[in-house]
Order: sequence, then structure tokens, then C-alpha cells
Amino acid sequence: MQLGPAEILVVLVIALLVFGPNKLPEVGRQVGRAMREFRQFQQAMTRDMHEAFSEDASASAEPAPTLPPKDATIDAASSDVTTSDVTTSDERPGESADPEAHE
Repeated sequence: MQLGPAEILVVLVIALLVFGPNKLPEVGRQVGRAMREFRQFQQAMTRDMHEAFSEDASASAEPAPTLPPKDATIDAASSDVTTSDVTTSDERPGESADPEAHE
């Protein structure tokens, strides 16, 4: 939000009417101090945020742990199972899957 010269003049006239000419300098100093403290607080927070995020990205940090690829896990599990261990729903243990083998 930008204030132009006309808006600033309106605010000053209203402040002069509300506070009077004797209190206006004191109110101006208080507003100036409050704005200065707010800027200092804002700068400190910005600096703290930058420091916090730069620590995470530093070179001395250990890399995050990683998992092996899914394909390697599946290949390792499938190599443990042999085809003789697997039976289909049509087969019974001890019988051959080939129906002509009985003849």
C-alpha cells in the first residue's frame, strides 16, 4: 500500500486535530520508535531464518539415508523361490503339471 502526498497530508491534519500541536511531536517520536523496533525485529527474524536454512544445506551435514531400488528387492526375493516350490491351483503336491505325463 503506497501513500501519496495527499494521503500523508490528510493523516497529518487529522493527527494535528486529534492530538493538538503540543503533543504531535511526542506522538511522532513514539511512532518512529515503534517503526524502528518493528524493522529491527523483522531483520532479526529474516537473518535467523536464513541461518537456519543455510545450516541444513551445509556441506558438513550427512546425506539423508536412501533405500535400495524396488527392482533389486523384488529380484532378490524372486531368486530365493524356485519353480519347484511354487504350485498352481490345478496342481497337487507330488503330481506333475503336464496331464500327458500320467499316460
